[in-house]
Amino acid sequence: MSREPDSVHSGATPPGPREVASDFGLPRSRRMFPALYRDAFAQERSIPGRFLVLWLRFASDADRRMGVVTSRRTLPSAVARNHARRLLREAFRLNRAHLRTDVDVLLLARGRIEQVQRQDVEADFRATCRKAGIWRDNPC
Repeated sequence: MSREPDSVHSGATPPGPREVASDFGLPRSRRMFPALYRDAFAQERSIPGRFLVLWLRFASDADRRMGVVTSRRTLPSAVARNHARRLLREAFRLNRAHLRTDVDVLLLARGRIEQVQRQDVEADFRATCRKAGIWRDNPC
């Protein structure tokens, strides 16, 4: 019994190039890296919400990127921290088009985020962005 090498596709068409993701995706290029976290904290522009704290980084190279911080002190369980990160990333991803283009956003989870649904976090994100003055009603 002979076997074909793993690299040979038996009768199937080879996988094609990946389709271009829509603007609803959150690629790595839209995520802040650690040096930008320090810049955001250094600018000391934070706006508290019910379930999150919004830290803003205004700079010439800012391009609506996002970062998420969940602390062990606020959310002791790893499951809760991961869930909070997913909720915050999703709120940002769905509303990114409404944000100003010259800002990077750092989202800090608050302890109350454990007991709420995605829609509540998303509404709080929108309200906090409006309070910060970075929300535009007409997305681009």
